[in-house]
Amino acid sequence: MSVRCASEEGRRKREEGRRKREEGRKIIRPFLIVNSKCIGAFMQPQYNEGAGKPLRRHAKQLRTKALYRYGAATGLVLLPLLVYAVAPFNPLFLVAALLIGALIALPFIEDGKTFWKSSQRFDQGACGEEKIQQVLESLIQSGWIVEYNLRLPEVGDIDVWLRSPKGVNFILDVKSHSTVVLLDGDVLKRLSYGKLRDFEKDFLAQIAKEVTAIKKAKKLTKVTPVVVFSDAKVSFSNTKKIRGAYVMELGNLVSGLQELDRTYKTR
Repeated sequence: MSVRCASEEGRRKREEGRRKREEGRKIIRPFLIVNSKCIGAFMQPQYNEGAGKPLRRHAKQLRTKALYRYGAATGLVLLPLLVYAVAPFNPLFLVAALLIGALIALPFIEDGKTFWKSSQRFDQGACGEEKIQQVLESLIQSGWIVEYNLRLPEVGDIDVWLRSPKGVNFILDVKSHSTVVLLDGDVLKRLSYGKLRDFEKDFLAQIAKEVTAIKKAKKLTKVTPVVVFSDAKVSFSNTKKIRGAYVMELGNLVSGLQELDRTYKTR
């Protein structure tokens, strides 16, 4: 009798466990499906990171590459000395080995310098974006929505996207050059040693492509582009549209955005 009771009790527990597992699946599966769709809709086609973070990450990777090159160059020079210390051989061979090692090490040193300089440029760019983030905090406090480093396949990263409480959309392309920015016709130029020189890129053409990309990504009808110089002095008015975009320096960014937002309907 006890064996039969134990068998019935075991069967009942198995059935109850099976029923609970099935009920759990019915709850979990729809939850996962719904949330995977929500996550996909939220994340694509951009990833929103804090200002400067991708640039800091890239700078760190470049410094690591530079240190590897410097380490390899040092090893090529020290290896003959270590071998000579353990098992001395003809000093002439040591001199020859050191010369050969130094010659082989030179390209590694040059690569290391290139990577290190590139990392400094990325750090400088990150510093500029971080300054922009600090300045924009007052707008966030007043209800503006801000996203940083939106990844879009067509153009790479968009530094900043903003939406005012009125629903006006802006994008910012942040430049960290330390210079004076001037306008030559409808082309941005920089002052260097008393002469006008071209920038390495056409920033106005670049931000025009970013406008097209973010309109498509976020399904927007109109976006106002702004090229922002975080460390440069802009020598002309920030209220003048140049090839469809505005150019501002850090000091007048917030007031400039507020003015563009205020006069949006009349522009």
